Amino acid sequence: MTESLLKLQGVKKAYKGLPALRGIDLEVHRNEIFALLGPTGAGKSSTIQATAGLLDLDAGEVFLGGRNVTDADPSARDLSIVFEGFNLLPVLNVFDNIAFALRSPTYREDEAEITRRVQHTAELLRISQHLDRDVKTLSGGEKQRVAIARALVRQPSMFLLDEPLSALDLKLREGLRSELRQIHREQNSTMLYATHDYHGAISIADRIGIINDGRILQSGTIEEIFAAPASAAVGRLIGSPAMAFFDVRTEGDEIMIKGCDQRLHLSQFGRTGPGASEFELGVWPEDIELVDAGAARSNNATVYAVDNRGYESAAQIQFSGGVFRKVLAEGTTLHQGEACGFRLAEGAGFLFDKASGVRVSQVNEGGPHGV
Repeated sequence: MTESLLKLQGVKKAYKGLPALRGIDLEVHRNEIFALLGPTGAGKSSTIQATAGLLDLDAGEVFLGGRNVTDADPSARDLSIVFEGFNLLPVLNVFDNIAFALRSPTYREDEAEITRRVQHTAELLRISQHLDRDVKTLSGGEKQRVAIARALVRQPSMFLLDEPLSALDLKLREGLRSELRQIHREQNSTMLYATHDYHGAISIADRIGIINDGRILQSGTIEEIFAAPASAAVGRLIGSPAMAFFDVRTEGDEIMIKGCDQRLHLSQFGRTGPGASEFELGVWPEDIELVDAGAARSNNATVYAVDNRGYESAAQIQFSGGVFRKVLAEGTTLHQGEACGFRLAEGAGFLFDKASGVRVSQVNEGGPHGV
């Protein structure tokens, strides 16, 4: 059985009457990287701060290693935090910034041990050549590495990483994510990693928690979430591109898709007609096939825009029922304004209640999609 290191139960916090956390329930296992993925304002930073003890909670409890630390001081929680801002001390050089916590009254390590740990951590993050430099002379990427090293050098029970790489360019982000993953393997550390970057989350995390509007919408591996998204909101927040949505109506035991000739059977979603609820159909773009205009069993559409990403292209497809985005298969060339067609894969899609956004249970959970 997997051991839980961090558990948040019913955590609530409001700022000036505006709810930021609306009852967060979250569990992070020991020795895993758990990514908290959500848009700006979703509650990621407040969740990190609640874990660290930097907030006075309105309700809920925080447990670390099975111990209730809800009212414990931040210094008593044995956590290290890396924020989006570097928060380095400009009067100290790189070595002394990294060593700062080890020299504090809380830890008071001897200088030989401090030197050993600072040098080892600096080597892991490839900044050992900068230990004597003034931090004001460092680049943004180098400053972020120093900030991460300062957190890692303490070897706490858990690391809290709040958008630590968002200010860096793509190449630096990719490099630092790889290094964090390697450090995690070497140290068997536990990390709670908050980010709005979908690609960053799935590249580094063992499990992901989707957060929005102060609530955890779903937690699990990316494969589990793709196979059974709990709500339409989850479908809109993950994937690249995200889930495509189609307005539908029921007619007897069949589902009619607005703007499409294809029909689906309600039995595919564990329902039988007539079905009084209003639904929308969510389909992962990987389960939508683009075909030539007029192809058999296809739905008419137009290429609204094409986004060339260098190594691949993505197209925005417009049809009478709406729009969706899809990465094009290798060798496929489309042009803006061109007529095309599309088909939904047999058994693909998830039916969501339109009022609540909750997914209707699937007979064959997950359909044909694979991550």
